[in-house]
Amino acid sequence: MSDEMNHGRSGQEAGFEREDLSSRGIFFFMIGLAIVGVAIYFIIIGMYSFLDKYERSQMATASPLLTSNGAMSRVVTQEYMEQRFKENGVPMLEVNERGQFRDFLLNQENQLNSYGWIDKDAGVAHIPIERAMDLIVQRGLPVYPQSSANASAAASKAPAQKSAAAKQ
Repeated sequence: MSDEMNHGRSGQEAGFEREDLSSRGIFFFMIGLAIVGVAIYFIIIGMYSFLDKYERSQMATASPLLTSNGAMSRVVTQEYMEQRFKENGVPMLEVNERGQFRDFLLNQENQLNSYGWIDKDAGVAHIPIERAMDLIVQRGLPVYPQSSANASAAASKAPAQKSAAAKQ
């Protein structure tokens, strides 16, 4: 029966592996990994600060009257950009697309539903769209005089006659 348990291995005892990885080794590895990570972080920070200082010292100024410290301290704000772009006539990029689109739609809706002047000197005004539709129903669409209709019909017949003559 003992031979059947060992599956044909006679003289060997069933046991466990005696050489496991100790928890102390794993702990020291993790501590070492953390120390190396922190050291690499500080090396990279130092390298970038050195390269930044080197670039600033080697950078040529636009004017000999201007110092390199003054050139690097300029702050660009939204108001500054709007002023510069409006002076040049260049369109601005949208900063708040949803807000600007909402304001545009509200202005359009307000214009469609209110009275107001388009050109006061010329006497051109706008009226609410509902009122304009009611006026069209009451008065009908404007009708052009017959003479202008005949002229447009004669103009449309002339190209048809030319194409028929060209086919013959």
